[in-house]
Amino acid sequence: MIAPSHDDWRSYDTVAEAYERIAAPHFETVARRLLAAARPTPAARFLDLGTGTGAVAVALSEGRKTRWRLVGVDLSLPMLSLARRRVPWLYPVLGNAFRTPFRNGSFDLVTANFVLSHLEDYRGGLREVLRVLARPAAFAASCWGPASDPYHAVWRELLDTAIGPEAVQDAIEAVAPWERHFSSPASVRAALLEAGFGGVQVERFDLTFDQSVQEYVADRALGAAGRFARRSLGEVGWRRFIARLEAELRRRLGERIRYARAVVLAVGTVA
Repeated sequence: MIAPSHDDWRSYDTVAEAYERIAAPHFETVARRLLAAARPTPAARFLDLGTGTGAVAVALSEGRKTRWRLVGVDLSLPMLSLARRRVPWLYPVLGNAFRTPFRNGSFDLVTANFVLSHLEDYRGGLREVLRVLARPAAFAASCWGPASDPYHAVWRELLDTAIGPEAVQDAIEAVAPWERHFSSPASVRAALLEAGFGGVQVERFDLTFDQSVQEYVADRALGAAGRFARRSLGEVGWRRFIARLEAELRRRLGERIRYARAVVLAVGTVA
C-alpha cells in the first residue's frame, strides 16, 4: 500500500469528497455482508484496515445503540476526516496497513474492505493482521471479482485508445497490484490459508448497480485508471474524453447503466 503525496495522481486525497458521494454507498453494501459473515460480538475490539470514508464503521453502527470499539487505519487524511465526520466514535489512525502501531493481540476482529489488492506486499499485510489479532479472533476481507460487463468494455476501449492499454494497466497495477490475483475466490482462500488462518470460508456474490451514464462515468473517474487518465490528458483533454465516453455509452447501450460485478468475500479465524 503506497503513501503518495497529496498531489500525486495515486492519492485518494483529492477525490475523497467525490468518493464518499459516489462510491461509498456500494462499499457500505459490501461492508454489511462482510460483518454478517464475521458475526462480531458487542464486546469485540475492531480494526478496519484501509477504512476510507468509513464504510465498515457506517455498516457497524446501523440499527445499533452500542458504540463499538473501532479503529480505522488509512493513508489518506481527507478520507479519515470524512469517516470520522460520518461516525464520530470511530478512532482514526493515519498509517500503513502492514506497519500498524498496535500491540500484539490488540483486536478481536480485523476487516479489510477492498484493501488486499492494494497492498504491495499482501503476505506482509496478512502477517501484520495475525500479529494484532487476539486469540481467538477473525479476519474478514472483500475483493473485487473481474469486471465483465459491456459498460466496462466500452470504458476500457476508449481509455486504451486515449492513453494506451499498457499505460492503463500500469496505472491500475500501481495502485492495486493484486487486483487481478484476488479476483479469484481460490486465490483469496489460498492467501489466507498460507498466512495461517483456519476455518477459511469464501463466498462470491454479485453487487448490482443501477446508475445514469453520468453517475457511471463519475464512478469510473475515481479509480486508478481514471485518475491517471485525467492527469495524463489534462483538464481540457479529460473533459473531451468524458464527453465522448458518455456519448458512446448512450449510443451503444442506452441511458441507464444496469450491471452486476462479482465480489469475493472471505473470513478466516485464529484460535
